Amino acid sequence: MSKKLEKNGLWESSRMMLPQHKEAYILHQQNLRKNSRPQLDDQETERLFRIIAESMLFRKKVTLVLFGEFDNLELTGVVTKIDQQQKNIRLAQGNDFVWINMNNMIDAMFY
Repeated sequence: MSKKLEKNGLWESSRMMLPQHKEAYILHQQNLRKNSRPQLDDQETERLFRIIAESMLFRKKVTLVLFGEFDNLELTGVVTKIDQQQKNIRLAQGNDFVWINMNNMIDAMFY
């Protein structure tokens, strides 16, 4: 028998991988790590809105946890404006402002 067919030799002799296959494999591995969006019940949603409203009224610092496909993002600041129609919150972080979509929030807590 030839050496190619001994001890996994067939696979050892065909190690070439096409770039398309490599990209597809990397994309597949990334998709396996994706987080699924948690569904918040009515009580949890009400708690989040209460924390946001209290932060705006009393200028309390709040930490908002935003959903991300791979990692969740935490932002800390003071809520300065709530846009009910657009469902956005303006969070002041020092001299900067960040607009946050309320649909992306999964948790909130006072800093």
